[in-house]
Amino acid sequence: MPAAAPAVVAAPRSPPYARFVPPRSIGPYEILSVIGRGGIGTVYRARHRETGEVAALKLLGPPPACDPIAARRLAREFEALRCLDHPNVVRVHAAGVHEGYSYLAMELVQGLDLRSYLSPCLDELPELPGRLDARPSPLVHGIDVWSDEPETGSLLTPAEEGPPSGPDAIRAFAALMEEAETDPRARPAQGSGERSSDPPDVIDAPLPAPLLERLNAPARLRRLEDAVCQVCDGLAYVHRRGLVHRDLKPSNIMVDDGRRVRLMDFGLVKLASDSLHLTQHGRAVGTYRYMAPEQARGEPVDHRADLYSLGVILFELVCGRPPFLARRPTQLWGDIVSRVPPPVESLNPAANPRLARLAERLLAKEPLRRIGSAEEVAAALRG
Repeated sequence: MPAAAPAVVAAPRSPPYARFVPPRSIGPYEILSVIGRGGIGTVYRARHRETGEVAALKLLGPPPACDPIAARRLAREFEALRCLDHPNVVRVHAAGVHEGYSYLAMELVQGLDLRSYLSPCLDELPELPGRLDARPSPLVHGIDVWSDEPETGSLLTPAEEGPPSGPDAIRAFAALMEEAETDPRARPAQGSGERSSDPPDVIDAPLPAPLLERLNAPARLRRLEDAVCQVCDGLAYVHRRGLVHRDLKPSNIMVDDGRRVRLMDFGLVKLASDSLHLTQHGRAVGTYRYMAPEQARGEPVDHRADLYSLGVILFELVCGRPPFLARRPTQLWGDIVSRVPPPVESLNPAANPRLARLAERLLAKEPLRRIGSAEEVAAALRG
């Protein structure tokens, strides 16, 4: 009998951003411009007033745009990242609370997300110097849109002296909020107005020849292997420190203008020794399309859940689409838990056999049947 889908909790609706006036400064940072906005917060380009260092500043809104769980996860993200030092993992600088808003300042990465970087529709990057400078990074989970918004002219007063800072300040602020736990990524309930039909199974067929030719172009495959190897390097480093990302997906992987990859958005990171349970058992958090079966069922996860997500990413990069295309979350959940993905060769007959085998092994439903570590994946790609 198939497992029951995890419980569903509706997320609160965020207030219209048109009514929000950006602050002039947040903690020790002055605000320069908006990078992106999402359901639970905004990301700004900011500059440290004393050092002059430019950073990306993630700002969570007050209730109902933010709840205590989101604030505690922001604190945990800072605590997890502040001890990490790896070229393929984003660096964090500071965290705190400013006038009712929790914030996290991190390294500003100029570049493209992994999907855009490896898009088969992009021209060959070596012939287009500066292409990766074109747009800034969103740098925040839940924000999958680009924003070329100019610097804002309407500003509030500067921050008061000595704002509370650090993860403990964020937790103390979260304790003051009375909102119930919510999960912005939770599966919507049935009857929520979603479309009742999904694309027919005929979509599990080879892609058009022109697209396949671009997907399998030697220059693109070289970029793909290099980028995925860097993802594996960063992931292996994270896993060795007892962390599980739990939300690995193309929009959370950035490639800068020097072609260096960064793992981003550790808002759902899990510490193996963490006694603070921000996720109830039987409740799934993450992004369904890239979620491991055990994670979709709301079961405890380890590093092998990230390896499954890596398999989804690799499958998508090789085939031009993810393994499962269901639009309704209920059907997508069922596909992840019980359906076998289509063979890579059925979608891309000319796919690199090594990449196809790696993707299919990583997508095993049972964690023990997957490749054992990110190091092994990187070694296979480089071997």
